[in-house]
Amino acid sequence: MLRKVLFFILVLNFLQSCGFEPIYSIGKLKKINIENIELNGDWELNNFIRASLLRYSSNKVSKKYNITITTNYTENIISKDSTGNATNYEFIVEAKILVVSENFKKEFFFSEKFLMENFNDQLVKENYERSNKNNIANVIVNKLIIQITHLE
Repeated sequence: MLRKVLFFILVLNFLQSCGFEPIYSIGKLKKINIENIELNGDWELNNFIRASLLRYSSNKVSKKYNITITTNYTENIISKDSTGNATNYEFIVEAKILVVSENFKKEFFFSEKFLMENFNDQLVKENYERSNKNNIANVIVNKLIIQITHLE
């Protein structure tokens, strides 16, 4: 027991002094000045991405970015029951994002997927799908912001 406590204190001491900080900490993600956002593809997913991107936008930053986003949202049936009704779905979200700044022009490609079982209620299914689209949009934007801040 004493060894475990000593080990825990030692690990905390090393982590405290090594400069470890979480990547997604609020203060670390920089604000960017988004001058223009062009959207193509799935409109609902694009609206979630735009809303999430605008949270990181600030006019106080001098470096301006033009962003072009092309999304593709695919729904595949994975399995069916004996009557031929779909029981499991796979949703694939692909986003191709072109970021243009004064210093660079870079294209990023993000792909995410999630699995879903079929619901008896269509409204529950649509709400669950919309919620997952929103979550995936947030993940894509977080990855994009991290990539942009590492390019600067």
